[in-house]
Amino acid sequence: MNVIKVLIFSFALLFAQDVVKDDACNSDLVKRAKKEGMRSINVNEMPRYFIDIWKCRKEENGKKTLKRINDKTVQKDFEHSEEFTGFTATCAYCTTAFVFIFYIYKILSN
Repeated sequence: MNVIKVLIFSFALLFAQDVVKDDACNSDLVKRAKKEGMRSINVNEMPRYFIDIWKCRKEENGKKTLKRINDKTVQKDFEHSEEFTGFTATCAYCTTAFVFIFYIYKILSN
């Protein structure tokens, strides 16, 4: 008897869900990623973005959309790679200066 109740409850839950077939490739996050690259999406928005991308890849033009997003992200990364700024660059400059001073001190102390 309990099995029948569980089955009825399961089917009721299954059919009670609204099946909304939305176009995942036209969500706001995917549109922003197509326009500005994937780096424009915040960390808080990433789970929703990955869900949309997962749904989008199954659609008709999904693979083209994903390729366009990847190309845009690579292009933006290439543009930013020409500059050597930020925290990583500061660490690199300090490390280079430290190694240079160490070798100069080593040479002069002999």
